Amino acid sequence: MTGFSPWHKFATYNKLQNPMENVKVRLHHFFQFFSDNKLWIAIGVAVAVAAGVPSYLYQQKGANDLGEVWSRIYRMNYEVATAQQGGSEKKREALEGAISEYTFLKDNLSATGATPWLLSELGNAQYNVKKYDDAILTYREFINRYGNHPLTPVIRQSLGYVLEEKEQLKEAIEQFDMIAEDPEAIYLKAQVRLDVGRCYEKLEQLDLAVATYKDVIGTFPESGYAKMAKYRLEDLE
Repeated sequence: MTGFSPWHKFATYNKLQNPMENVKVRLHHFFQFFSDNKLWIAIGVAVAVAAGVPSYLYQQKGANDLGEVWSRIYRMNYEVATAQQGGSEKKREALEGAISEYTFLKDNLSATGATPWLLSELGNAQYNVKKYDDAILTYREFINRYGNHPLTPVIRQSLGYVLEEKEQLKEAIEQFDMIAEDPEAIYLKAQVRLDVGRCYEKLEQLDLAVATYKDVIGTFPESGYAKMAKYRLEDLE
């Protein structure tokens, strides 16, 4: 997912509605937007990170296991993308197949430069089919094994999203805060601060939500995340 093209969804509600009902509808759509798009936001960031990873990671295919992992990742991505054209059931079948494939590779092949990407793909597939406990284990394995990898902040964000899905909101906030404090993850700071504000809203800690949204606006005033933060402040203040 790139940018925030669905933004117009947040700005089309009739201001003449009952004010309290309008607030409830706006809050519902704000939460629903992220529920529907969190994984694609994280994947989009991962793709951008991948573009900046040194090309040698992609040129190490002299090692048999490395070449095997990359070729299967490419093939499974293609199969999942193709299955999406056949509807949700076909997509789920393809994702379940990808999970089996990635799990086999993880358990049976030696660790290579492709292994972090394999774990990322496995966790995302598990997340996509709502196997949240499995996704949490996979994301935590990635973080424990590859804490300094360029993808680690994105994986930590995905972990936060899964924890949010399971309504473990304080744990999700901890993950988002760790990203915000990481000097290597400045490109994610506005987004994860917005994520923190959303979790505070769900916890009904509205003073903290307001403070967090104001921080997003003050620190990243020209970003799409600032626009979303302003949108929420309209209802909270």
